[in-house]
Amino acid sequence: MQGETLHNLTMDIFKKITNFLFELNEAKRVPRSGWHRLGIKNAESVADHLALTGQIAFVLAQMENANAPWAATLALFHDVGEIRTGDEDWISRIYKNKDDSEEKAFLAQIDGLPVNGKFADIYREIKEKKTKEAIIVKDADLLELAIQAKVYERSGYHGAPIFIDGMRDNLKTKSAKKLLGEIEKGEIEDWWLAIPEIVAIKKKTLETNNKQ
Repeated sequence: MQGETLHNLTMDIFKKITNFLFELNEAKRVPRSGWHRLGIKNAESVADHLALTGQIAFVLAQMENANAPWAATLALFHDVGEIRTGDEDWISRIYKNKDDSEEKAFLAQIDGLPVNGKFADIYREIKEKKTKEAIIVKDADLLELAIQAKVYERSGYHGAPIFIDGMRDNLKTKSAKKLLGEIEKGEIEDWWLAIPEIVAIKKKTLETNNKQ
């Protein structure tokens, strides 16, 4: 069915696509499981993770002179299988084969879709990691983990840095390694404290305090 035009699609196919979209929406309700080991309630969802990973992949691909839109596309679908399998953290992966279960789930999810061939290609590229874009997606996946760990550490969960320690050596691209260094050195408020108008307020406040 790959390559069918809109006019050739039957109502049954539209129903399959609609069901797939409803299922994608479920990613908002599937938690990233590793964080509960730290006692975090209402942790980020798989949808949260996919969104930021896609954005990181786009930026990282630009830095690495790769196909940024394609890298972002791969990233947006890299964990879709977890809607059915759930996210498996590092401890559960000791006893389960995450790749096999996610592949089985993803292939079932796309079964009968008019673009299922393209989706299968996407999953295969992500899994094999032979293209520059697929390698970037994995790096983006890990950088998202590092950012979230930084956020949770800042929120008082002091065990969060173990997730950074556990992924540091798995980064492949030079840009990702440099970004991780900045993530570890930085603070999560740095982005808005650097806005010129905020810098001006800080400067004015400092000057006022010095005069007192």
